[in-house]
Formats: sequence, C-alpha cells, structure tokens
Amino acid sequence: MVKLDVWMAGWQMECCGTPFREGDEVTWRLRPPHSAELAWLDTVLHDGVAATVDAIEDHHGDSSAPLAEGLVTSIATLHCRFEPEPVAGSGFVTSVVAAEKWNEDLGDRHFAGFLIRIVAQNSVRISAG
Repeated sequence: MVKLDVWMAGWQMECCGTPFREGDEVTWRLRPPHSAELAWLDTVLHDGVAATVDAIEDHHGDSSAPLAEGLVTSIATLHCRFEPEPVAGSGFVTSVVAAEKWNEDLGDRHFAGFLIRIVAQNSVRISAG
C-alpha cells in the first residue's frame, strides 16, 4: 500500500471536480508540486504542511499523465485570509467526512482547498507533466 497526501485547490473542485467521501475509491491525475508552489500553506499554517504534500490533483494538467487510483482515508478543508496575499497564521484545517463541490467561507477566512489522504493498493506513478 502507498499512502499519498494530496492537495486539491478549491477552484479545481468547483470547476471540474466530483464530490467524494471518506471510504470512496477515487481515480485522479496527480502531479508533484512545483517548487515553492505550496509554500503559502506554510505561511498560513506555520507547520510544514507544504512538505507533507506528495501530489496535487489537477484537472487542467497533462491529460496523458497516468491515472492514480486510491481509497480516500481522510479529508480536511483549509480556510485562510487573503489580503490579497495569504495572511500569515490565518489558516485553519478542519477534518470533514466529505468533500463537497461548493464550500462556504468562514467569516473572513476563505475556502482554499482540501488536504486529502489516499491509500493506493499498488505503486502510484506521479507524472511531472
């Protein structure tokens, strides 16, 4: 089994995503994060989250990239403030059982995306695209 921590930006879900729940099998095109692409996660959370992300779910990337299949074992939402850049220390992560298509902002904190753990039964190749 291979455990992968995946980032899914909120706009990806809203544009082209399909809602899913813990326990669902998913098939996604995953790519590795580009250097510094997720550094803002550390800005809003201050806890090294960016380094834990193995892959990014990307509906708009390389369509020839291999599909990765896995079982969703956890889902969390990330909300933070933007002024217009991400505000240091403003983020918070909330565990949820389902990733919905549309997610509400929480006061002055905007929905940014999902942190998801999937477990694949076999080796997963993450294409750089």
